[in-house]
Amino acid sequence: MTGRFGRSLFGFNPGQVINEIQRIEGEHQQRISALQAEIEAARAELAKLEEKSSELQKKLNEYAEREHMIAEVLLKAQKNARRMEDEARERARTMLQKSEEELKVKLHELELLKAKVERFREEFRGMLDEYRLSLETMKVPSGEAPFAPTLVVVEKSRERS
Repeated sequence: MTGRFGRSLFGFNPGQVINEIQRIEGEHQQRISALQAEIEAARAELAKLEEKSSELQKKLNEYAEREHMIAEVLLKAQKNARRMEDEARERARTMLQKSEEELKVKLHELELLKAKVERFREEFRGMLDEYRLSLETMKVPSGEAPFAPTLVVVEKSRERS
């Protein structure tokens, strides 16, 4: 800088010094203006980014809320499914027990019927055997006609009197 200024009686040439100071001030003023413009641009960019960040945060909050709601719905669905499954199992177990009890009752009834049928067969065979023995022991006289049973009919009006 000192090489630019011309010398005068009391030092450097005041006009040149003032011009240099004005030039430097102008440069500083330009630099300040440029930096202020950069700052304003950065502030505008920051404002845009903050707005975008705010929008993204809102979306994130919405998604988190949706996720929470979906998780609640899934948990409720799982609980309902388990409850329905448990109820179905309980109903099936109850139906199975009831069916087994009915089956036992029917099997017991079947055994009773089988026993009755067997007793009836034995009694019927016994009666047939008795009739057969009775017929075998009965002697029919050779000259007589066999006995013919007669059907006796009684009127119902006489019975009521």
